[in-house]
Amino acid sequence: MEGNFTGLIHNKFNFCLNHELPMPYDKEIVGWLSTTDELDNLWHWFTKEDISKLEEHGYFIHIYEATRYRFHNNHWVICQETSVLLEQVKLKDLFGENIPK
Repeated sequence: MEGNFTGLIHNKFNFCLNHELPMPYDKEIVGWLSTTDELDNLWHWFTKEDISKLEEHGYFIHIYEATRYRFHNNHWVICQETSVLLEQVKLKDLFGENIPK
């Protein structure tokens, strides 16, 4: 959240589909959160199995209302300061107990 590179996706969370995707520190997006414009586009970056395992570590899908957003390199980012958190969602909230792969 402070723009510090942790590398968690590359080591602790290396079970994720895109864990080898380079994600270097980028000072241009400090204060911005990486996002997708629609929930269905999230599955291009993380599988539902990835999300399920990330939830075990306390990471969840968050839905924001954003008025400041932009496309940066290959993905959308929203301004952390001005975006309003609307909801935290768990996979079971979306799919019930039968979460598709």
